[in-house]
Amino acid sequence: MDNYFNYFTEVEEYFVRKRGKNLLVSPMDWGLIELWRDSGIPLHIVLRGIERSFESTQSRQKRSPKTLSYCHPAILEAFDEYNQAMIGASPESREEETASYGDPSQVEAVLKFLQELESALKAHPHEVSQRSSERVTALRSEVSSAQSIDYRVLDRDLAQVGVVLCESLHKEMGPAKVKELRAEVKKEMKIYRKRLSKEMYQLLEKNYLDRKTLALHGLPEFSLLGVERA
Repeated sequence: MDNYFNYFTEVEEYFVRKRGKNLLVSPMDWGLIELWRDSGIPLHIVLRGIERSFESTQSRQKRSPKTLSYCHPAILEAFDEYNQAMIGASPESREEETASYGDPSQVEAVLKFLQELESALKAHPHEVSQRSSERVTALRSEVSSAQSIDYRVLDRDLAQVGVVLCESLHKEMGPAKVKELRAEVKKEMKIYRKRLSKEMYQLLEKNYLDRKTLALHGLPEFSLLGVERA
């Protein structure tokens, strides 16, 4: 079973190693990794798709991919093959592949992250920030008392808190500022447009816009990605 917190670093380190250069993965690539994980694509399937992408460029004597977006089609292809191969597999084997109950030793790190997120929200002068803080407090209380934690569910709960907060922040910023920020996002994401489906691109664009909005207001991301990168 893949450790929920290793997903991001495993993908990043594998991609950088294949590149053969000390190339940092961009924030948008991190967002793409998050979409793969949330789509239920197992870690080993993502790595398989990355491997195929590099094999393809080498066979055609092309430059190595600079962004993970180049690997996206190969990863989807590998995931489709995986799903076909899993048809008829026992529910137990599928559960082993998709389970998200990570190492219990991570609980302390998760609680610390939630505490820091709660404190950041309380310090932010915005009514919705205070309500968001209350929701994070409730999540932290649940984590501290639960015998087991489904990190995938927790991540979804956190993401929803962030969505509501960003919607409120966008209203406060006004249409002109949001339009300016969205134009900035579209410019930075130009290279991703031709490699992602329309639906995936729009989802990544929204997630990246929300990340920029939170950063603009000095707030952290509402994702357990923050635990892994700490």
